[in-house]
Amino acid sequence: MPAEEVIFLTLLEVSILVLLADLAGSVLARYGFPRVVAELLIGLTLSPYALGSLLNAILHMELFTINDYLLFLTNLSVILLLFASGLEHGLSTLREGGVYGILAAVFGAIVPYTLVYWALVSMGLPFAESTIIALSTAPTSLAVVAGIIEREGLTGLPSTKVLITAASIDDVVALILLSMATAVIAAGVFTYGTLITAVKIVILWVLIFLLSVLFIPRILNRVGEETIVYASLVVLFGVVLIMTTLGFSEVIAAFIAGVAVAEGRFSQRVRETVNVLLAIFGSIFFIVMGLQLNFKYILNIEVLVMAIVVSLAAIIGKVIGIYPFAYLRLRDSRDSIIVSYGMIPRGEMGLVVASIGLSSGLITMGDFGVIILMVLITTIIGAVVYRREACRFRSVRTR
Repeated sequence: MPAEEVIFLTLLEVSILVLLADLAGSVLARYGFPRVVAELLIGLTLSPYALGSLLNAILHMELFTINDYLLFLTNLSVILLLFASGLEHGLSTLREGGVYGILAAVFGAIVPYTLVYWALVSMGLPFAESTIIALSTAPTSLAVVAGIIEREGLTGLPSTKVLITAASIDDVVALILLSMATAVIAAGVFTYGTLITAVKIVILWVLIFLLSVLFIPRILNRVGEETIVYASLVVLFGVVLIMTTLGFSEVIAAFIAGVAVAEGRFSQRVRETVNVLLAIFGSIFFIVMGLQLNFKYILNIEVLVMAIVVSLAAIIGKVIGIYPFAYLRLRDSRDSIIVSYGMIPRGEMGLVVASIGLSSGLITMGDFGVIILMVLITTIIGAVVYRREACRFRSVRTR
């Protein structure tokens, strides 16, 4: 098939998938479910391993497939998602959290990671696979949490600022853990030497972060508002190129670029443009995550059991890690447990970890299925429980 034809088929495929995901997301949103659930389900359903192969046979064309053009758009999607996440975070979110907000984020990432890792190793899973799956449970989905808060009008609750801060910072913690984990996995064994290597990587990570935040805003502030968007894109892909050359993941680079650009005086203009780009490309990453999973792995009893174990450990670990520090900040047990519930949903960062693990051969398709199911389970349970309890608490306060 000519390359031009493949390109047009890919663009048609993406358009159909995004349209269906948007329609499904609108329906599920009426019942309080996050859009990421619809995007993953559409990808799973129309995967070439599921209904997509049947439709391809009926249409006599390879419409629903996974090719290099689709993977390129997926990489662009995840870079934009992490860039937007960095833009939303900025340094202000890190400063506003206070000591307890930062500790909640740190332990809210480390405790579920540790608990899930222990559970998987106890079940006989190898070190690398256990590490990647456990790491996917560390970060909360800020997009899911923010969507519920905005839709339900929960911004006035005392728990909301703590929740947003913790959900923002634990992305940073997860990225640092990812940097350390990849160094240890590459060495093949955890020794004093690999620990030193991991620490050096984190120090380099922090150094690049600080230099970016220090110099990039100053450079962008000299650029006119009419060209700030283009200059920011140059910064984004320049930082991505430099950091990937140094051996870092492109998602880490995109996040750092976003935080740095957020400190510039025209950052709001950049946010508006990136939001437009995300409206077009943002859902592609989540859809393709579902598209890549062979449906038979979801029906595998071992995968299902492991997914349930991982999900339970991820939920329990997140609540245990968050609650004590939320209570120290809020001094209210019910408000603190609401923060813990709000941190349960996993999403974009967990799927980013899964994508890196799968593409680098660190996890199998079965492990990938475990992560997809974990994201669905925790997102649905967390979104439903948090929405119910937060709305109930708000109604009690307003009486």
